[in-house]
Amino acid sequence: MDNTKKGRELVFVQILYLFIIPILLLYFKVLPGNFRFIMLLVIGLLLFGIVKYDRWTYADMGIKKDFTKDIVPYSLFTIGGVFFLVWLAQIVPHSPFLEWWENAKFLILFIPISIIQEIIFRGILMNMLRRAFGSPIFIILLNSAVFAFMHVIYLNSIFVLPMTFIAGIGFAWMYYQYENLPLISFAHTILNFTAMILGFFVIR
Repeated sequence: MDNTKKGRELVFVQILYLFIIPILLLYFKVLPGNFRFIMLLVIGLLLFGIVKYDRWTYADMGIKKDFTKDIVPYSLFTIGGVFFLVWLAQIVPHSPFLEWWENAKFLILFIPISIIQEIIFRGILMNMLRRAFGSPIFIILLNSAVFAFMHVIYLNSIFVLPMTFIAGIGFAWMYYQYENLPLISFAHTILNFTAMILGFFVIR
């Protein structure tokens, strides 16, 4: 692990330029909203460059041949998350995403976006944080905060930001305990789909 001051400063600079500034450009409409997916891809490619430069292995990113050994905890996490979202929908005002099956853009993009988010935030950012910092609590909280900040572009951010921060803690904790990129991506896809059709996330 690179726990040096220089290593930590580098991670903070990378978070600033690869995560915070791009989201602020979208939030303040410096870039149009339809650039969201393109920007996500560009950030992913830049992070992939970091991965190649530092010569990470697939295992460093949580991609392992025996990924099915963690299927029980991830299944329980996903099922619990779905029940929580359904329960939340009973007490929080929301607008269900009606006839989502007719929205081709949603059907085409929601799975890739969920997977790309996990590659970026857990597969890459989490490893960057683990190499620079020693505290699991700090790593999980910072990962969750950056993940939540990405959702500031959604309407009703007063509700969405705390919700995604809590979800981020869940994703980050699961990944920290059971480092498994395929399964955390699968869990995120299901929970993201559930939250979207329940109407919790609406782009500005």
